[in-house]
Amino acid sequence: TTRGYFIYVLLGFGPFRQYVVNPSWEAAKGLKMAGLGLGIEVHIKEIPVSYAKSQQVIDDIWQTMTPKVVIHLGIAPGAKGITLEQTGKNHCYKDRDVSGLCPDRHCCIEGGPERLDSIIDMRSLSKHLKSMGLDVIYSRDAGR
Repeated sequence: TTRGYFIYVLLGFGPFRQYVVNPSWEAAKGLKMAGLGLGIEVHIKEIPVSYAKSQQVIDDIWQTMTPKVVIHLGIAPGAKGITLEQTGKNHCYKDRDVSGLCPDRHCCIEGGPERLDSIIDMRSLSKHLKSMGLDVIYSRDAGR
């Protein structure tokens, strides 16, 4: 980049259900404190668990910060380790958000693509992290 560093944004979620402090937000704060290496400027943003507001916040990040990478962190009750998601899906959303709302057509983004695939090869990354002794799971079915 012309500034000599890459901008990485870590997104954690806000309070939801029994999570007064969402563990994904705590993870984002911890990763920022730890840093991601030289030449990487880390920003964190807490995303509201709201179908309407979350997309606005994410769009604003891409337009104003021009990050190299945006990493979405989430939680999955019962998960046995870190899950690397290759694909995010835009359908089958049935849970209500913090405002008590659920999309009429059960789509996260009305009129959006059926799925979004990460440009990062999560399968290879998962294998690499496992070889380092980390408990990592590769998935193509992100939680909804």
